Amino acid sequence: MPHQLKDSDYRNFVETLTTRLQGRLLTDRMSRYLYSTDASSYQIEPLGVVIPQNPDDVATTIRLASQFGIPIIPRGGGSSLSGQAIGKGIVLDFTRHFDRILEINTAEKWVRVESGVVLDRLNAALRPHQLMVGPDPSSGKVATMGGMTANNSTGAHSIIYGMMIDHVQEVEIMLADGTIVQLKPRSAEEVARLAQQDSAEGRLYRGIPALVKKYQRHIRENYPRTWRNVAGYNLHRILQQMDEGAPLNLAPLIVNSEGTLAAILSLKMSVVEKPAFTHLVLLHYSTLYEALRSVPAILEHQPASVELVDRYFIELTRRNAEYNRKMDFIDGDPAAVLIAEFAGNEPGLLQEQADRLIHNLRKQGYRGAVVQRSDAAQIATVWEVRKAGLGLLLSKRGDAKPLAFIDDAAVPVENLADYAEQVVKICREAGTEAAFYAHASAGCLHINPIINLKTSRGLEQFRTISQSVIELAIHYGGTSTGEHGEGLARSYYNKKVYGPELFHAFRELKTLFDPDNLFNPGKIVDSTLPWDPAVLRFYPGYRTPYTIQDTVLDFSADGGFAGLVEMCNGQGYCRQLEDGTMCPSFRATREERYVTRGRANALRAMITGKLGADGLSDPELYDIMDMCLACKACKVECPSMVDMAKLKYEYLHAYYQRNGTPLSARIFGHISTVNKLGSLFPRLSNAVMRSDLVREVMETFLGIDRRRSLPAFAPQTFQQWFARHAPNRNAPNGKVILWDDTFLSHNEPEIGVAAVKVLEAAGFEVLILKNRKCCGRPMVSKGLLKDARKNAEYNVQLLLPYVRQGIPIVGVEPSCVTMFREEYIDFLRNEEARLVARNTYFIEEFLVKLSREGKLNLNWPSRTPTREYRVHVHCYQKAMNMTANQLRMMELIPGARVQEIEGSGCCGMAGAFGYEKRHFDISVKIGEEKLLPAVREADTRNIRVAAAGTSCRHQILDGTGIKVEHPIVWFAEALLGRKPDLTEA
Repeated sequence: MPHQLKDSDYRNFVETLTTRLQGRLLTDRMSRYLYSTDASSYQIEPLGVVIPQNPDDVATTIRLASQFGIPIIPRGGGSSLSGQAIGKGIVLDFTRHFDRILEINTAEKWVRVESGVVLDRLNAALRPHQLMVGPDPSSGKVATMGGMTANNSTGAHSIIYGMMIDHVQEVEIMLADGTIVQLKPRSAEEVARLAQQDSAEGRLYRGIPALVKKYQRHIRENYPRTWRNVAGYNLHRILQQMDEGAPLNLAPLIVNSEGTLAAILSLKMSVVEKPAFTHLVLLHYSTLYEALRSVPAILEHQPASVELVDRYFIELTRRNAEYNRKMDFIDGDPAAVLIAEFAGNEPGLLQEQADRLIHNLRKQGYRGAVVQRSDAAQIATVWEVRKAGLGLLLSKRGDAKPLAFIDDAAVPVENLADYAEQVVKICREAGTEAAFYAHASAGCLHINPIINLKTSRGLEQFRTISQSVIELAIHYGGTSTGEHGEGLARSYYNKKVYGPELFHAFRELKTLFDPDNLFNPGKIVDSTLPWDPAVLRFYPGYRTPYTIQDTVLDFSADGGFAGLVEMCNGQGYCRQLEDGTMCPSFRATREERYVTRGRANALRAMITGKLGADGLSDPELYDIMDMCLACKACKVECPSMVDMAKLKYEYLHAYYQRNGTPLSARIFGHISTVNKLGSLFPRLSNAVMRSDLVREVMETFLGIDRRRSLPAFAPQTFQQWFARHAPNRNAPNGKVILWDDTFLSHNEPEIGVAAVKVLEAAGFEVLILKNRKCCGRPMVSKGLLKDARKNAEYNVQLLLPYVRQGIPIVGVEPSCVTMFREEYIDFLRNEEARLVARNTYFIEEFLVKLSREGKLNLNWPSRTPTREYRVHVHCYQKAMNMTANQLRMMELIPGARVQEIEGSGCCGMAGAFGYEKRHFDISVKIGEEKLLPAVREADTRNIRVAAAGTSCRHQILDGTGIKVEHPIVWFAEALLGRKPDLTEA
């Protein structure tokens, strides 16, 4: 706590604020820790977090905080790379309730939004009107409009769309006394009237014009010569208004003020027309400097954007499985690639621009490879990879990371190559290298030196490089920050950038808005040292004494359990709401504790001892991890590949080792045994399971919600059907093992029948292994890792003789197949497990592979009715890059019209998760986000819905009353002219 704040005063503040809020005040240890980081290298634990429900909550918090001298830190998505969104005070999180799009004016091309609206969500709302927000920062999936305004965000297309300050027309703010003020264009008469008022707003209209006049010479002379500048306050914009005799609009002062002047409630901003077509020219270079020196020549052709990626970035991207498959736009092994984009409404003209650019560069001696892209989907892929830039850079395993602290110093574009060359020299003299990617068209290089802050040498490198590079940028007419803001990383250099007079002017402006230094102190003016270990997330002497040491799963590639936890850099991609799958529990709750970033922070609190010596048993930590659905989306969608599912499995195992394994976990983990027993007398078992008394007992003692239907036992098992099935002995394509998972075996044997019929029609003899054991997925999901490892050891040895003969293994349940492909390797860490993994296939993957090789010769009926299919793709299929294969398999059906259920994400069941009473409501809420409404809509249109996951199908059945089928069942029906069932052998 601040030294002037007594414990009794803090308690009084908390008690008083709690009684007055309609929203929530979080002061528990865990919540404070979760909000102690953003996407920067810094960490400061706040005194508490307020989730305001309305402006009254904001006013109440600010007034009471002012009374007790407690700082206010406004916060959006927490994607700041400079440490703007953290501080020792009360964090105001605007993302939960201040997220309404208030008005879209298509005729005049402007929008009015609350501060917590996320950029991608706003763009999605604008898309039908062919409009978009001009600034396009790479953090658009999580960045809020209030945060973007406070940061003066921009992006790859700044040379045509500018920065936020070029679009913000009005801002609604709350001042330090809790009053709401509208900053918008004011006439001279309005200014005079407001200046006469004895109020905080009146003080602004009296003081700011006088301040600007007082410092006008310094304002004219001392601002950096590069227009990509977000350091300091925008006094030059006010001077420009005064010079032009324009109405006085103080809104530009709030833009890039970093929450130091006021809290932003809402804003009005212009939007731009979305170009109908774009065309990319990707220019490959043998050296970084050659690429940078060609930027001015490229700009002569009026591109919409020129971006740079270097070899280090390309290599890291190729190591990420999700992004590597999207890298076909890189030819060979260039040292750097410039991405030049042309945009407009005439594709022919764009091609002409591209041709002229290439022709002129060739005349000037350019000899590199050129790749062009005009297809919209391919262009979107290029930008997706580019926007994942920082996260991909930070996916580097180990303690030495490419750090963001000099990452966006900007210089005039004509000085870009010389500046970059000197930066490389500075880093090498400090004993390290740097990774580069850049908004080259705007002279803004993102430079990330590779440093281990856990060492004294790393901290010294941080200091030396930070000081030297800022001085270099100033020398070249640039600024300390052209995009990411000052925050904790660069506010220290504000006086150096602007000189003592303007620095003093900034202080005076801060006082006019915020007399008691209430808002986000220590940013822009009066900052701490950026290399102060007290505010760094990692520092010399950082230790993880309470990490999980002897893990069952293999964490060696990540440097151990702690290493994988620390891979979370705080970017917050897991907070995305428009695209992808992660993070289902966050999407349903919008709670920071239930997002991957929050879980990583909570685990880091445990391993570093912030939760005490027995942090592993902390009940809040257990709740946070328990709410993870282990969908594996973070493993592929997070650019840093933070595999939270894997961390959860290992955490649960360690937790149960210490605290005992609950009966419910043992039963769910060994569900295969339960199913075997239930299948001995299926009719009796089904009757018992439907009994009200039994359901009450199960809810009371096992936590299985009685509102859930339980999977019924089939009248005969799949193995019983297969025993009387005549094998296809003369199969031309040889043998294949069908992995008959426990639910296929005992609950839905018709899926196995369908798979057998299809595989036999494809020319295979199908084998099943009578003595196989459960794959272990249910055990893993419940933290029973040693039990699962035993099954893995057994099954691998069972399967080895077959795979050594070249016999493939095919599975229909995605969660089982991923066990073979991932967890078995993690458990056993040997070549035998890897051999089994390489020969195990999802059934859709197997059939599509045969089709591509020309080996899938199916005799379709002469008349196959045209059918429409909607496919819900299982989370693990997405995580293993099987989406395209699942759709392609269904497209093999003659006349089939196939679509993935758009944005369906996770179904919300996640194995046992959705059956448990404590998860029921959130499970249903996740399903209702996109999937369940889409199934109901498809059913009304007689469209067939397919879902590969057992859990997914049961979630759909419970949520809609509609029975959907496994894709292989629909495939078999189209092939055979009927649905296969147990009556046919």
